[in-house]
Amino acid sequence: MTFRVRGGGRPIIATCIANAIEWYDFAVYGALASVLVAVLLRPGPGDGGLTAIFAVFATSFLARPVGALLVGMRADQVGRRRLLAATILLMAGATAAIGLLPPWSAVGVLAPMCLVVLRLVQGFASGGEISVSIAYLLESSPPRRWGYYGGWHTATIALGFTAGLTAAAVVSATLSTADLERWGWRIPFLVALPLGLAGLYIRLRLRETTPFEQAGRSADRSAATIQTAWREHAPAVWTGFALVSVLSGTFNIWFVFLPSHLVAEDIHDLPVALACAVAGLAAAAVAAPLLGLLSDRIGRRPLLVAGTSLLCLLAVPLYELVLQGSMLRLLVADLAIGILLGTLVISAHIAERFPVTVRASGIALTYGLATALIGGTAPVVASLLTEHGFSVCVPLYLLGLSAAGLTAALHSPPVVASGGT
Repeated sequence: MTFRVRGGGRPIIATCIANAIEWYDFAVYGALASVLVAVLLRPGPGDGGLTAIFAVFATSFLARPVGALLVGMRADQVGRRRLLAATILLMAGATAAIGLLPPWSAVGVLAPMCLVVLRLVQGFASGGEISVSIAYLLESSPPRRWGYYGGWHTATIALGFTAGLTAAAVVSATLSTADLERWGWRIPFLVALPLGLAGLYIRLRLRETTPFEQAGRSADRSAATIQTAWREHAPAVWTGFALVSVLSGTFNIWFVFLPSHLVAEDIHDLPVALACAVAGLAAAAVAAPLLGLLSDRIGRRPLLVAGTSLLCLLAVPLYELVLQGSMLRLLVADLAIGILLGTLVISAHIAERFPVTVRASGIALTYGLATALIGGTAPVVASLLTEHGFSVCVPLYLLGLSAAGLTAALHSPPVVASGGT
């Protein structure tokens, strides 16, 4: 039994479930960062534990470009379908394994060392996953609907985050601090395993995409390399890098760093911070497919320019708004950021800038490098700035990313979905 790649829901489910698991893990990790500090790091005075946990968060992004480049290039050579099953298995297995880690009190320094190793495995898997899944999803989609289907890929980022934050909020709200640190924190990580096995079952029954098969009849697949994608499509790589940096950096600062920061500064309780973040991510999940559909009609560039422009204008005031201690203001800011991120129709925009022969490699270059250098380091940069008394620079950092993204959007060609070629 195999799933055909034509027609709607199956490609979305098959390709996006691992993307959701990836961001589910990131959300759980960020939301429970303060608990991980207490469980997996050596107890001691000072407030550097949160920075250390976010530094471990960033280490996974060191492996992400390696996975993106190797898996992306291989996908352009042998096909998308063969790589999809391996990446979801690695991702789900590593996430569940974090939930089985022994505490510092039992094994000492081995606890954070094992955490680093598992985060590196996750980074490799997620880097490879995104380069293959976007190519597969869009090449499996109907002509001139790439914005809509690419919007679903972005929506699963928000849905994965929402699921992770919800899981963390539930365990933190229903368990005492002692029970949460003793065993409750493990539950959200272990949930990734059955989700991953369900995704694996679906992916093992997929067929190869038609555009890849057709391109292989007239092209030398062994010639598909990262160097080819860079040499022949460097402008697309640079503009894609800047746009992914806006999406990844803003997501990770706003929905990974900020909830824990609000709790650490006694501005909000963890359940309140997570509930508002869930609402913002739900807004992004709804907005992304709808705005992607709009981009199929008017083009990608108008939405990219509008979204990055609004982020430039609102990043600083919205960040200041959440620090004022009002739950309503936090909710409004989270909803606004979620909707604005939905305007970044990046999946379709980047995929259509590369031909099918190097599409996965091109996506790997843009997503892999941007999420490693910018997205992965954003929470630890924000944490370090705050820890050393430069918290005012955090929203300015978001402003800088948005300005770079706006520049890239203005220099991007007005391409509308190409239909898979």
